[in-house]
Amino acid sequence: MSTQIESRTVCIAVLPFENLSEHRDDDYFSRGFVEDLITDLAHFRNLQVISSYTSRKIGAEARHTTDLARELAIDYLLKGNLRRVAGHLRLSAQLLDAADERVIWAERFDVPMEAIFEIQDEIVAQVVGAISTQIDKVLLAAARKKPLTSLAAYDCWLRGMDQMRLGTPEADLEARRIFEQALEIDPNYSRAYAGLSLSWFNDWSCQIWEKWEETEQKAYAYALEASRLDDTDHIVQMILARILLFRRRFDQAEVHVDKSLALNANDSDCLVQLAFNKTYLGKAAEGEQLYLKALRLNPYRNVWYYPYGALTRFCQRQYEAFIEMALKAPLTDVWVDLPAYLAIAYAQTGRQRVATEYVDIFIDAFTKKITAGRPPQPAEIIDWLKKANPFKYEADTRHLIQGVMAAGLGDPDDTSQSIDEKRVPENITGAMSNRFVKQDGLWQMSFEGRSVRIPEVKGFIDIARLLAVPDQEIHCAELMGTPDSLSEPDPLLDEKARRAYESRIRDLQEEIRDAEAMNDLGRAEKLNAELDQLAEHLSKSLGLGKRARKLDAASDRARAAVTWRIRNAIRKIESIHPSLANHLNHTIRTGTFCSYTPEKELPWHF
Repeated sequence: MSTQIESRTVCIAVLPFENLSEHRDDDYFSRGFVEDLITDLAHFRNLQVISSYTSRKIGAEARHTTDLARELAIDYLLKGNLRRVAGHLRLSAQLLDAADERVIWAERFDVPMEAIFEIQDEIVAQVVGAISTQIDKVLLAAARKKPLTSLAAYDCWLRGMDQMRLGTPEADLEARRIFEQALEIDPNYSRAYAGLSLSWFNDWSCQIWEKWEETEQKAYAYALEASRLDDTDHIVQMILARILLFRRRFDQAEVHVDKSLALNANDSDCLVQLAFNKTYLGKAAEGEQLYLKALRLNPYRNVWYYPYGALTRFCQRQYEAFIEMALKAPLTDVWVDLPAYLAIAYAQTGRQRVATEYVDIFIDAFTKKITAGRPPQPAEIIDWLKKANPFKYEADTRHLIQGVMAAGLGDPDDTSQSIDEKRVPENITGAMSNRFVKQDGLWQMSFEGRSVRIPEVKGFIDIARLLAVPDQEIHCAELMGTPDSLSEPDPLLDEKARRAYESRIRDLQEEIRDAEAMNDLGRAEKLNAELDQLAEHLSKSLGLGKRARKLDAASDRARAAVTWRIRNAIRKIESIHPSLANHLNHTIRTGTFCSYTPEKELPWHF
């Protein structure tokens, strides 16, 4: 039985800043500045901030501040002064250890007086970011010296994240052990679940073939639990946003990005991750601004910042700026595919020989970390790059894939295949070969260089008919094969039978969730087939509403059944070919009239 150790929040008091200038009018600025510091520091979950009223009392007391700090259990004191000098306002700040008034951090800011109100928020953000980062460094240094069993929950979070930054499977395993120790201390500590989510996320993104389903589901489950326990923690919101981004649930991911920023916009490490999310969501310029703010808040940044900032440049086609920043980071320790990005940038700037060298570095890293020593096929690497880079927009994916092929990643006509799956890399280089055809009892679907075979579900026939006539509407009854029965009235469904149908549907949905959670895909497929048949049968008599009613016409039955069939079919595709499912979700419209409306013409073979 482990010892339960209470976790204590670090306490800080912001003392009144002294006005050293002759201008008494600057007093109001000093008071407002301190109030803003207190407000922004309070956004950090690990900091307990003494109120401004109490802080002023401490500053006015004649007794030594260390005595007062001890009585109030204050760990740190923030003090400073400001002085107007030759049209500039010079502000100095110091962070002190309250026990002995030892200076832990000090900084001076010098700004023009005419710009003081415009940049006041920026100064506050820099001071706040520096303080929170410095306090975490001090706490981490102390935590490293303690045995794991004597750590508080927040200490565990710091040590676990310190391990995570090493970026190795061994470090992830150790981080997991530390986060689990945090849960023994506090079973409801959301940050511990967030850390576990990130540790499985690392496994997921670095073992993308062998453990995709298992690790992705664990990463998502822990992120959800962290959010359930505390949906006001900005770090938890950032982690959930990143997981949803890789699930291609882009709109939801952006909601969590914005929520994280609203909760705390001054955490530099978190801002770097949010910059990553914004960039993949197609907002690289916004991502760059978040990244630059992170640099201002944490000038003594870790090297892992650089690839995130470099990505914002790459997606804006700023190749020279990308190269300069990317080369500041270890080539493959942070991102396996960083050398691939460098290869593209060098090729785009006319340095093909250097590009080829970086392609070789990337393939070597891919062989070691992804395929465990087995030489990969070019098309296999292409598929991995698509999964590991969750761009919202196809144009950004094409920019990456066409770029790495142009930089020298193998033969674009490679047709290597496995038993289950054949790659079609010629699609990547421009010669489209999109297929949606039934062959030998299975449906072959090829899109964006990847081809899969899937057992039939009824909605595939509907999708194929829509793909064959882009931008044309087809009545739902025609897709159902009942165009002559649009005006037949429908009898009411017996109430007892209706309840039985709906109860079975709920049971099936629960069983499907359990099967998917256990990664029992065979059972999930059978349950989905039964659910499909039951829902279609129910829709013919009732529709998909919750109240028994008499349908206006058979067209309502057809509309409900076709919508169900098509959406269920796309969900089936999503588990095997996510990019095709994403394309269909965005281009197929269902309703009384159904249609396939791609943004640009895409030839399909049937």
